[in-house]
Amino acid sequence: MTLRFSAEPQPTGLEIRVTGASGSLAVDQWAVGVPDALLPGVDLAQRLIAAEVAIAEGDLLLVEHRAVAGLSNREAGLLGLPAPAPVVAHLRTRGVITSPSYAVELEWRRPTGQPAVGAKRIGAFLRIGGEWGRLPDALYQIAEAADRVNQSPSDDQGARFSAVAALREVLPAAVDDCMAEAGGMIGAMTIAVADSFSLDLKGEGDSLRLVPILHRTSDAPDQPLLTEDRQRGFGEDQFNRFTTARPVYALGSNWYAVTTPVLRRALDEVRRVQSAPPATKRALFAAPRAFLREALGPDIDDTVLESVFRETADYADRVVGLGLWRPRVVPWVPLSRTDWFGDGGAAGGGRGADPKDGDGQEDSPSGLMVGDRTVPLTAEEADALRVQVENAIGAGLPSVSVPVDGQDVAIPATTDTLAALNDLATSRLPKEASTKAPPKPDGESGPEALLIRPNEEAVEVEGQFSPRPAPSRPLPPALATPLKPHQTEGLSWLQQAWTMGRPGVLLADDMGLGKTLQGLAFLAWLRTGMAEGVIPHAPVAVVAPTGLLQNWRGEADRHLSAPGLGNCTEAFGRGLAALKCRTEDERPALNVGALQTADWVLTTYETLRDYDRDFGKVRFAAMLFDEAQKIKTPGVRLTDAAKAMNADFRIAMTGTPVENRLSDLWCITDAVHPAVLGELKGFSADYERSPDPERLKRLKSSLDTWHGGRAPLLLRRLKQDRLPDLPLPQEIVLETPMPPVQRNAYESVIAEARTAEKAGAMLGALQRLRAISLHPDPDSISGDDAFIAASARLAATFTALDDIARKGERALIFLDDLAMQARLAGILQRRYRLTAPPMIISGQVAGAARQARVDRFQAGADGFDAMILSPRAGGVGLTLTRANHVIHLSRWWNPAVEDQCTGRALRIGQTKPVFVHIPMAVLGEGCSAFDRNLNALLVRKRRLFQDALMPPAATDEDRNELFTATVTSVA
Repeated sequence: MTLRFSAEPQPTGLEIRVTGASGSLAVDQWAVGVPDALLPGVDLAQRLIAAEVAIAEGDLLLVEHRAVAGLSNREAGLLGLPAPAPVVAHLRTRGVITSPSYAVELEWRRPTGQPAVGAKRIGAFLRIGGEWGRLPDALYQIAEAADRVNQSPSDDQGARFSAVAALREVLPAAVDDCMAEAGGMIGAMTIAVADSFSLDLKGEGDSLRLVPILHRTSDAPDQPLLTEDRQRGFGEDQFNRFTTARPVYALGSNWYAVTTPVLRRALDEVRRVQSAPPATKRALFAAPRAFLREALGPDIDDTVLESVFRETADYADRVVGLGLWRPRVVPWVPLSRTDWFGDGGAAGGGRGADPKDGDGQEDSPSGLMVGDRTVPLTAEEADALRVQVENAIGAGLPSVSVPVDGQDVAIPATTDTLAALNDLATSRLPKEASTKAPPKPDGESGPEALLIRPNEEAVEVEGQFSPRPAPSRPLPPALATPLKPHQTEGLSWLQQAWTMGRPGVLLADDMGLGKTLQGLAFLAWLRTGMAEGVIPHAPVAVVAPTGLLQNWRGEADRHLSAPGLGNCTEAFGRGLAALKCRTEDERPALNVGALQTADWVLTTYETLRDYDRDFGKVRFAAMLFDEAQKIKTPGVRLTDAAKAMNADFRIAMTGTPVENRLSDLWCITDAVHPAVLGELKGFSADYERSPDPERLKRLKSSLDTWHGGRAPLLLRRLKQDRLPDLPLPQEIVLETPMPPVQRNAYESVIAEARTAEKAGAMLGALQRLRAISLHPDPDSISGDDAFIAASARLAATFTALDDIARKGERALIFLDDLAMQARLAGILQRRYRLTAPPMIISGQVAGAARQARVDRFQAGADGFDAMILSPRAGGVGLTLTRANHVIHLSRWWNPAVEDQCTGRALRIGQTKPVFVHIPMAVLGEGCSAFDRNLNALLVRKRRLFQDALMPPAATDEDRNELFTATVTSVA
């Protein structure tokens, strides 16, 4: 009996086996044991496993029903699944939705309208008579949603309305496709499910009212969930009718708003404060997350807390009216887009990517930046806006609205905005035109958040040098881990910056050089000076992303012996709960006395923002900002809170001081040494408008070079320069001529691109060329050898892998096409007779599963193995030193991201030489194909980033050069 796929629907999922005369084949052996005809189905199964929608155990593959329903007819056929069931879903409701007897009746009918007698559903399958049929995704979702409605508890109206809302969402498309029919109230109801909110504050004195505005996290940040009239009915009427938040609000005309359980708990707190004195309402409005953090309890995940309240532009503008923190308005210098290979830089043509077409426009207008929102304005629009703002100021209105991408953005009606518009107009004059300093905004009394002098329009505050005393010993006695030479150098630099009196520094070492250890050693040195009585006693603080807090605790315990940094005050999680108290106006606050007497404080950026007034009352001897790119954006509250702290010395630590644009560097350095790079407006005009490599080299030299005996502001070392024990990577460029099928497809796109005139043609051509350079026919069902031979890149890759396998070494293969990842896994297992398919790490793999796969790879038996990774998901946070080969099968547009991928194998703990393979598809001598041109671009961007801190992200200018060099090359 020939091996074949057999499938059996079960309530828990679809059970798939490969069976034959001698029984079933273990899933791990499918790729090497089945006939060639089944291999496309095996590759699809591997993709489902990698996406964590299928589990393999022994001879059984259990696939989730929702994944089965989402398969195309072609994909379902590869696994031997039945054809779609020939049915239409007919729905009607019984009873009133608010009554316990309410139900949705689902009847399966033939396309002719006759009932499908005896139809029985199990998950994504429908059995009619003795035949199984597969339910397509639309019908499966309808059936599941109907079940959820009928299974929701009769006393939980929130759950029932949410279930009906889910059903209502999937109905229209199915009805339009003639796959479903719906009658009665189910077709007429509108149910909006909210899971987040923003705030407004209306009225004065005793009539002051908090007005919650409902949102859905999947929508645009400033987009309300409800229409204006229904939002008014909810926020100003229905919300205040009940003493607690309700699961469902009836808004009339068959409209209902449903709140999720977490949102309901948050709105309960708003409703409670609604009955409090005006001062308490203003306090909640000023720091809503502080109130919500207390109301939701210590177990609430920080990401949930951040998402449940939305700090929209409208909210920020309303805060201005209270004299609280406000978004600043500055002239905006536009930069080219950096995602021209698709979503977030993912390659066009990568079938797991979601490329967005661009219009190819080169000269976008300048405009304003309001907080973190950019508002493009032509000269005429800017003049009209100036008149609007002047009129609004005269009328006492807080703001005016400007439409941006179909949404209204609130522009504060202030003298700041007028000054920014004047500066914008001046910047558009010839360069010799004189400029005028903007007027200073009027001061505000009684701010509810710490306001800063931002140095964005003009230098308002400068960091001063003030020499400090220092301990007598260069190494702290508590340091338990011997420092490597470069770490000793880094500690000495920190000590000298402290002693000479710098306000702060930026430690920008490459990843893997031990920035955390250097920071801990310095803080321990300060604690030594306090113990000696040389340095005045004061707490030190470490501010880090939530996911790194326990890592900091662990590293402190590992690298420092008792007493280390002293007792750690954890201002996060349950530790934060112990610090909480309330002020006279019931504002959630922290115990300032406990912070002032702490040895060292560990907290998050978000907590620092939410409790900035309490942290701001503490004088810290030093404050260390880990992953300091968190404060790279000027004019947002999180950045302002960090800059507002009272710290004698500041250390910013990040391996990526420039992620997207040079203003990242300005903002981070301004946080540790104010005005060291001047004001943002001038810095952006000087360095961002027309980046010049030589000028940027001088900028870098001014930051990282000793001047007059002063320690530099910036210290940045690279692994290859500072870790002599770390094997130097050897790059191997594998240029391979395209085979005829690939070359023909490639030249066809080139020919089209030379004659195309429509907008977006350039971007579309580059995306297609990148895809074809990987493989001209990725969906081909040809055998492994033929599939490899059709692609120059794959041919070069497997030539390298054959040699790696002969040596018994291991490889990491970076590839962003999800379908190609699965195909590659099957080919690898078959070609090298692996006992199990290679592991895949992509963005679809959850954190815990990702680490488990890393652990298995690191602990595996000696011999050849390979792991396939998406550059974005697998390029950070993983240690894979069992591999000493890295293959960049698909290139990333940003060399910094590519270097992070290589860094998974090239880091402390690697003992073997590391080889970096770059397979490229080429046309021949004198023909600059896409791969060769992209490689040249990345080499240039990498060098400029290392030498001059030039932003590594590719720009529109880079895209134009790549297009011209590729399309005009002689074939």
